[in-house]
Amino acid sequence: MPKFSLTTTWLIPAPVEAVWSCLIDTQTWPSWWKYVDAVEEIAAGDSSGINNIRQYYWRTCLPYSLMLNLRVTQIQPNHLVVEVNGDLQGNGSCRLFSISEANHTRVEFNWNVQTCKPWMNWFAPITRPVFAWNHARVMRIGELGLIRYFNSKLTNNRE
Repeated sequence: MPKFSLTTTWLIPAPVEAVWSCLIDTQTWPSWWKYVDAVEEIAAGDSSGINNIRQYYWRTCLPYSLMLNLRVTQIQPNHLVVEVNGDLQGNGSCRLFSISEANHTRVEFNWNVQTCKPWMNWFAPITRPVFAWNHARVMRIGELGLIRYFNSKLTNNRE
């Protein structure tokens, strides 16, 4: 199975606490992230969130979709590590950093996954750059969606 190491950085114009709160509330992602179709909680996990399992249904910029189960293996303030299985297998992490002078948050996502769909495995040697581009585009749309979400909250608070 082809392996991918993918890193994405977002810059969100909101305080780290607000961004963290929004990111861990994954069931609301479909409201601001265009490519997330649905999120279902499979297992609640313990009181800290360890072993929480959620199933994500993703569309992509290309004509295919993905189903992923993410199980929380580590959680600390502003840092989350998950185990991934489903159409991809591996692990991922999300870490937030406050940029206090600008009241912004830098979000770093790191994914180390391998494809599990047979057609993806067959074509990966020649389509690896296309899969990486698709991932980057889906993530960029997520960043823009979250920025719009916070901008709309800011606008609504001013009214």
